Amino acid sequence: MTRSFVSAVVLSAFMIVSCFSASAQSIIEVTGSATINVVPDRITVEIGMEEYFIPDENNPGDSVIVGIKAVERAVMKTLLGAGVPDSMINVSDMGNYRDRRSTSEFLMAKRLSAVVTNIGQLDNIARRVDRKGITSFNISKIDNSDMGRYNRQGLKSALDAAREKAEFIAANEGLVIVKPVEIVENSSGYNEGSMFSNVAYGGGSGMDGMRRIVRRYSVTVKYQFSDKKSR
Repeated sequence: MTRSFVSAVVLSAFMIVSCFSASAQSIIEVTGSATINVVPDRITVEIGMEEYFIPDENNPGDSVIVGIKAVERAVMKTLLGAGVPDSMINVSDMGNYRDRRSTSEFLMAKRLSAVVTNIGQLDNIARRVDRKGITSFNISKIDNSDMGRYNRQGLKSALDAAREKAEFIAANEGLVIVKPVEIVENSSGYNEGSMFSNVAYGGGSGMDGMRRIVRRYSVTVKYQFSDKKSR
């Protein structure tokens, strides 16, 4: 019984010392967050193409195939006409499979990836491209060439928000902030929100959500504080 009582007293004393030790650190921990909206200047669009049949003018009742090269030439003409440099157009995929239930013919397919610099250019392509032989028209990625600067701006805004919160809490308790002692960045993925896989583009209001790159930043900061009277 005596041994149990002594253990309890020692444990209580240890807890009290720990509390005083933690209080002596004089730390405030806060989080700060920020959101930035960036206009993209690099928009990657992928255009899926497939061979198709047209009526044979020389043999009524028959049909002839329009090859993948012809479909690609028409798409390339539209892209180049919209001001997309040839260097910004690449083949991202090629191949297909045959669905025996719908046709006995194998139709070759191909996918082109093109990078445009603004929404107007993309609208122009969507409006002018020949629908025949086109199986998909998707935005796969949006980005900004100066994203590094925007990332620094967003992180700074998150740090400023954390400090403002810490100063408010300290002032409310009659304390003052001395300095930050630990900073942890919580927003590990700057690229969140900039990738849009398989997002179909239909023009008009459907593009509203794609006009900005939205990125969020978050930090956790521990500040040392002191009593105003001690300064």
